[in-house]
Amino acid sequence: MVNDSQYSLVPVTEVVLSATFLCLVNIGIIVGNFLVLIIVWHTSKLHEPNYFFLCSLSVADLLVGLIYCPLLIVSVVKQSWVLGNFMCHAHAVTVGISLNASLMNLCAISVDRYYFITRPLRYTEIVTRRKTVIGIAFVWFHSVFWAIGPLFGWGEYIYEENTATCKPNWNGEGLGDKLYAFCLGLVCFLLPVLVMIFAYSMIYKAARKQLRNIQIPGAVNNESTKTHKAAKTVLVIIGMFFLCWSVYTTVSLWKLFASLRDLPPRLVRIGLYLAVSNSCVNFYIYAIRDKVFRKGLRHLFARRRSFYEEEGNRSNFSRPTRMTPSHSMDLGVIHQTAI
Repeated sequence: MVNDSQYSLVPVTEVVLSATFLCLVNIGIIVGNFLVLIIVWHTSKLHEPNYFFLCSLSVADLLVGLIYCPLLIVSVVKQSWVLGNFMCHAHAVTVGISLNASLMNLCAISVDRYYFITRPLRYTEIVTRRKTVIGIAFVWFHSVFWAIGPLFGWGEYIYEENTATCKPNWNGEGLGDKLYAFCLGLVCFLLPVLVMIFAYSMIYKAARKQLRNIQIPGAVNNESTKTHKAAKTVLVIIGMFFLCWSVYTTVSLWKLFASLRDLPPRLVRIGLYLAVSNSCVNFYIYAIRDKVFRKGLRHLFARRRSFYEEEGNRSNFSRPTRMTPSHSMDLGVIHQTAI
């Protein structure tokens, strides 16, 4: 399955740019998603079901940053897979779990926001902690199930020279391979995307309706600003999602129904790198734009700054003071006076 030969058709400049881009993305993934987990843990106001989905999304994205992306960078630099068959399988399973879990968590967040905007009075009844935990458990079971399918003979993981990575075989010859690839594209990608499009379309529609129905002059500025921001956030979410996933989706569907040889190799690589970068932008879309989360972020850094200032003052207080001759003389006079 693994091709250990040097695949040197990619220009050196492209290799350097790709590796640099992936390194920056990897740093963004790790820093951003760790901050999400830390801030939610330390901020009691964030211990709510919708932020649980955000934490689950961050864990899925961290799998990309901690496992998948470093291995991808190595393969990009080497332009071949040099880590053996076992790591090739681990690489493919990791991306299967993380990217599937990321998509499913994005889908769950869209459904959660749909009920929050369109059913505000019944939201706490519809979205409970118990249902949220069950939903998160289903997301991860779903992701693991589809990721480990090829390990048990349903589907196939292959080494792809165009990206120097190991991934599902979207162009398999056998009936089982074709069925797995078709179900993977339908259940793990198309259905969650359709749910997201529907949910965010309804959210945008509801936000526009609220904006038109505002009649109280004193409340126009405040309410219209909130509604406009909600609609703008929806557009940002949909725009960034399609920017990151459109190329990869097109390439995957082309592999499923046509030949990979008909695709430009560079387009295949760009699609993969953009899909990986989605794990980086999720933090800035879903977390930074949230007012409560930003407040928790400020409090976190304020506590860290106070901690270091306190440690600095403590170390200065406990540090022995060097005695100059004048200090010695003053202490001697004080001692004599006391006697």
